[in-house]
Amino acid sequence: MKIEKITTLISVGAIAAVFAGAAQAADLPAVKEPLVAPVVESTPPWFVKLGVGGVLFDSSANLALGGVALPGASAHASNNVTAIFEFGYYLNDSFSVQLTGGYPPTSSLTGAGTLAPFGKLGQATYGPAVLSIDYHATYFGAFQPYVGIGFVEAIIFSTQDAAVHNLGVGSQAGWAVEGGFDYFVNRNWSLFFDAKYLFLDVTATGNALGAPVAAEVRLNPTILTGGVGYHF
Repeated sequence: MKIEKITTLISVGAIAAVFAGAAQAADLPAVKEPLVAPVVESTPPWFVKLGVGGVLFDSSANLALGGVALPGASAHASNNVTAIFEFGYYLNDSFSVQLTGGYPPTSSLTGAGTLAPFGKLGQATYGPAVLSIDYHATYFGAFQPYVGIGFVEAIIFSTQDAAVHNLGVGSQAGWAVEGGFDYFVNRNWSLFFDAKYLFLDVTATGNALGAPVAAEVRLNPTILTGGVGYHF
C-alpha cells in the first residue's frame, strides 16, 4: 500500500513538472532569426549622357578702336540650342569626374551701346569643354541630386566676319559650377537634368573703320541640359 502511494506521488510530481516546464517555455520570448541587410547594387562606374542643351549668355564687352577705349561700347552674344554629351567615371558611390562637350554651335556677336548702329560684329563657331568633379547624394533611392565644380575652355573652330573684318577669337580658361540630378529608371539607364554656370571670357581682334579693334568679351553662359544617361 505504501509503495503504491509513493508511486502515485512520483507520477503526479512528474506530470506537474512537465506541465510547469511547458508553461515556463510558453512564457519565454520567441527566438528571432538574425536580420540580414539587403544587398544593394552599386551604380556601374562608367557613364555616358546625351541631351539637348540651351546656352544662355550673360555677355558684355570692353572694346578699343586703334588702341583707344570706346566709351559706352559693348557687345552681346546670341543664345544657342545644341546637343550636349558627357562621359564620366564614378570614383566611388559619392564622387564622379566627367568631361562635358557638345555639338559646336555658332553664336553671333552684336554691337550694343555706342556700337549698336554697327549691328552684327561677327560670329564664331565654338565648343565649350568642361572637366568637372561632382558630389552625388545617394540617400534618396532612384533620385540622386549632385553638385560640382570644374574647369572650362571654349574651343573656337571658326569665325566669320561682319562689321569687324579679319575677326579672330581666342579663348581663356575659366571655371564652372554645376548642379542637377539623375533619376535611375533601372541600374543602367537614367534620366537627368543639369545646370552649369561658366565663368568664361574670350578675346577678339580684327579691323573696323580702317583701324585695329580689340575686345575683351565676357560670355558667362548658363547651360541647361536634359536627357538620358547610360551606366556601364
